[in-house]
Amino acid sequence: VNGTGFISTSRIRWNGVERTSVLAGPTQLTAQITAAEIATPGTVRITVVNAAPGGGVSNEVTLTIARPLANVSAASYQAQMFAPESLVAVFGVSLATGIESSTTLPLPTTLRGTTVRVRDSAGIERFAQLFFVAPGQVNYLMPAGTAAGTATVTISSGNGELSAGTVMISAVAPGIFTANANGAGAPAAVVLRVRANGQQVFEVASQLDPVTNRFVSVPIDLGPTGEQVFLVIFATGVRGRSGAPNAVTANLGGVNLPVFSAGPQGDLAGLDQLNLGPVPASLAGRGLMDLVVTVDGKAANTVQVN
Repeated sequence: VNGTGFISTSRIRWNGVERTSVLAGPTQLTAQITAAEIATPGTVRITVVNAAPGGGVSNEVTLTIARPLANVSAASYQAQMFAPESLVAVFGVSLATGIESSTTLPLPTTLRGTTVRVRDSAGIERFAQLFFVAPGQVNYLMPAGTAAGTATVTISSGNGELSAGTVMISAVAPGIFTANANGAGAPAAVVLRVRANGQQVFEVASQLDPVTNRFVSVPIDLGPTGEQVFLVIFATGVRGRSGAPNAVTANLGGVNLPVFSAGPQGDLAGLDQLNLGPVPASLAGRGLMDLVVTVDGKAANTVQVN
């Protein structure tokens, strides 16, 4: 317990019951709490009492005991970092009383009674906007303005069940969406072909393999001389990038690709778009190649282009 005015005889009260306490300094007391006492989600009332004469009871604070959460990028399914206004998928138990998707804009902060609160390193708490809720999964938008550093994510379901976990916030945390929605393989992308006469044609970058029932990269024809081929990649956690030269880089099969734009897609909340290319003709015939994108030195999940 952190506070002020603690002395050697100060005692922590756990739901009104005094516990053996140790003075770790004038602003900190410690007490041992058993695993059994925090096994059930709920809340605990915490106070500190100083003995008479001249003593008294402190203000009361609430300690929340919650089920654990696993937050991951909704694009890469990695959990290292999260950026403000990025798309997050969180997994747990009893997160909602049923299944519901948002159907309105702006996105709601409550679905089926479920809410997601994010308290950042500056102590500011914000409600997150929700895309989807289910008992085992919630998809939400990391609130804009969330400060860098450790943040606490707390989910309250419609029946009062509490779940909580911590995440690291950074200005950027790039994640590329993939066709199979698992963070690997073919990216969620389209091919933009610019013909010699200036005509622009969009083509698919992946297709469903009926044998494996998985999406695979479609071989991209780099075309005759005079045609240019660009990759349009969809991601999240990119829009907070710096304005530094080469803040965003892309490497395909060991060859650097020009990045001529990287930022919000514009139509969907939290979705970013990277426009890469033109793809050099020297890559024709190389087959499957790794595409590695970095934003301000942070690498996105590696995807494959054919």
